[in-house]
Amino acid sequence: MPASARTSVFISYSHADEKWRKLLETHFAPLKRHYENLRIWSDQNLNEGEPWLARIREELATAKVGILLVSRHFMASDFIHSDELPPLLAAAKEEGVTLLPVIVGHCTFKGSPLGKLQAFNKPDKPLADLTPSQRDKEMVRLCEKISKLLNLKPAKPAAAKPAAAARKPKAAATAATPEPAPPLTAAAIARRRAIAKRKSEATAAKKTSSKASAPKKPTADAPAPKRPAARKAPAKK
Repeated sequence: MPASARTSVFISYSHADEKWRKLLETHFAPLKRHYENLRIWSDQNLNEGEPWLARIREELATAKVGILLVSRHFMASDFIHSDELPPLLAAAKEEGVTLLPVIVGHCTFKGSPLGKLQAFNKPDKPLADLTPSQRDKEMVRLCEKISKLLNLKPAKPAAAKPAAAARKPKAAATAATPEPAPPLTAAAIARRRAIAKRKSEATAAKKTSSKASAPKKPTADAPAPKRPAARKAPAKK
């Protein structure tokens, strides 16, 4: 396959070294979000029921970079040495694929055929011997190396949402003009007249009752009551 057709990163590791794969992918997560053409694959991406061996071979054929998490478990794995390493080594020789052995634990890497490869970190100082801060530093250096090898391009920024238009104050609702009342029927007119008549009669009855109960005042023409004549005082003797 032409080198230009290879665009992904293949992680080869032993399942006994799962924690190192997780550490590696944790550091790769921001890169995958930032670069649109970065694709990193390990057997953790296999789907249930998928023919795993065929898928692994397919991914090996498209890898531009191979990361080897080397440990005693890696060196002891028959599957890695028979199925994963041969196509990677052939692609490195014939197509310029880059292989990066990351030494995660003390092992016989130097005395094996893989010892001909340039290790990413010092074999006598594997990740297992480093402090967490030092491991993170090595992972950052590895991410920078991958970015250069793949010539990564930043992902296109998400289109900014248009600013919400300033909301105009709603115009005060105009008072609705009341609809004209429907014309009254003859029966309704008769009821209204009867009610008005009863009200008028009740008002007149109240006035008559109040007049009857009020005390009568003497009129100006009525003769004034006569006063008894004053008695004459007896003559002094």
